[in-house]
Amino acid sequence: MATAKKETEEMILNDGLTVTTPKQQAEYEGPTVDVFLPALEDLGSNGLKVDQYEHVTIANERHEMHWKIRRGIHVDVPVPVYCVLKESGRYPNI
Repeated sequence: MATAKKETEEMILNDGLTVTTPKQQAEYEGPTVDVFLPALEDLGSNGLKVDQYEHVTIANERHEMHWKIRRGIHVDVPVPVYCVLKESGRYPNI
């Protein structure tokens, strides 16, 4: 059974039209911190929904890392993300 699956994958990859990229593995494998960001209120009468994610980007010369932190629930985030949130001044009590 495993051989049939492998042959099928090889046929798909060698058809000349399919382009594949290697799976990206998690770049951060260090300690994490549990954070809770308060949910934002809806805008009410307009019926607009507010984005309930806090977007954090950490970049340097070699690579960029992006995180989306959901508001209103406890989320484990990497320590560098926690430091960015704490130092931003928007969340001094996290």
